[in-house]
Amino acid sequence: MPDPIKVRVTRTARLRIWAPDPALPQAVEGTQAEWFKAVRFYTDLFIEHPAVYEEKKRVTTQEGREHEVSWSAKDLLSWAERMSVKTEDHPEVPRNFAAVCPQMPVTLRRAAINAASGAVRSHLTNRALWAKADPEKRGKEPKPPDPHPNLTLYGGMYDLGEARLRQGSCRLKLFSNGRWRWRDVPLLLPPNALELFAQSEVEQARIASERAEQNARMADERRKRRTNEEKERLRATPGVWIAQSPTLIAKPEGLFLHVPFEKRVEIQGKAEERRLAEPDLKVGTIDLNVDSAVGAAWEGSRCKGVETVWHAEENAKRERALRKVARKQKASGTPVKGERSNRTLWAYILNLDDSLAWHVAAQIVAWAVALGLQVLVFEYLRPYRPERGLSWSRRTNRKRSYWLRGKILRHTRDLALYHGILVVERNPAWTSQVCPKCHRLAERFSPSGTGYPSRLHCGHCGWSGDANVAAALNLKLKWDRTFRYPTAAERKAAEPRRARKGGATANPETVPTAA
Repeated sequence: MPDPIKVRVTRTARLRIWAPDPALPQAVEGTQAEWFKAVRFYTDLFIEHPAVYEEKKRVTTQEGREHEVSWSAKDLLSWAERMSVKTEDHPEVPRNFAAVCPQMPVTLRRAAINAASGAVRSHLTNRALWAKADPEKRGKEPKPPDPHPNLTLYGGMYDLGEARLRQGSCRLKLFSNGRWRWRDVPLLLPPNALELFAQSEVEQARIASERAEQNARMADERRKRRTNEEKERLRATPGVWIAQSPTLIAKPEGLFLHVPFEKRVEIQGKAEERRLAEPDLKVGTIDLNVDSAVGAAWEGSRCKGVETVWHAEENAKRERALRKVARKQKASGTPVKGERSNRTLWAYILNLDDSLAWHVAAQIVAWAVALGLQVLVFEYLRPYRPERGLSWSRRTNRKRSYWLRGKILRHTRDLALYHGILVVERNPAWTSQVCPKCHRLAERFSPSGTGYPSRLHCGHCGWSGDANVAAALNLKLKWDRTFRYPTAAERKAAEPRRARKGGATANPETVPTAA
């Protein structure tokens, strides 16, 4: 058995701030303005002293070896504070931060230093690459970085205790009327948010108690470093969500507090290692299509069942909306450069795709969890090649439906990881054209004799069924590395029938056999 792997996954709780007090939005704007000033102050400081990124220090490993390393983010933070913050050790500083942002909390000031140091490091790297590039091809010189518009609140800047949240509020330290002070902020909580915060509080209390015990033990034993076992006990328990620092975000519809939650998930090794070590591994193979997602569940070599998630109705809704966009654009004439027309329709299409991607991904993961699957296998679908001869609306609809498959795959990978399920991809070549029973090249056909050939018939063994189901079954062979690719003679013999519009006729007896 491969060694278990612990990975970290994240989800975000979006808490809406409803502000009956008109002074609250002003306080948020004032806090963001102070944050911008702090980050710009330290950005200018690091740009004036680029040599700090070349500084080295000597460190000693646990084995006793010494070697030189570059300054870490903590070293850059200490240097910036020595250059800008007055203390007893350095009463005179080249640049006084207190004159720009008086009384700013220490945690927010240090967050500004870290944000500026990382942004300037990236800027200097990009500028060095720009300077080395060909002057005729390198474009404009990179500009100094600007502060991120969203403000992350670190420890000492917020109070998101469970007891306070149950009353529908929290406390934030904001800047208003020239000073920093705590304000009660009313919140609208999403479902299950209180449960997440309760888990987080209990786990954080456990970690704090464990850290206090370890510190006392280390003081008694006169040692400075923790053992690996002690470090492991200070980490979060696998499967428990821990709240991280929230981010204050201003949107057109109002103010929001985004709180990321992180948990550790234990995975029983990498997918390929488990395939070789566990012959009875429970695997799900998923074939994503324009109007459906077909999944087959496997336990070893035995198929436990096939499930289909349909979304043909949403695909038709998107195409109707795109037709409406085309008609409106045709009626209004040539589009104006820099202006976006049909905003409402495009927003509807975007929201439809986002909602559908999450819905399908959630259904796939729920199906996998119910059957106890450990690996999900998808087709590797890239890139998109548009078909010629179609109208703008139909071509755009096919392009967006293709993009939708990528969204479904990304969301499925994220949701599946919450449950310790791995998601892998395999080459999709020939999966929907090879018979899943005898593994010979079969023929796609349409039951009506015209239109999209959605069925598959094998002229060798007589198997007939849905081509998407065949693709899901054949993906298991791709996962096992036993898929039989058609020979050149088989492909040549089947080419005339594959080129025929609508495939073979509806009567399977008239379907010619492959060579």
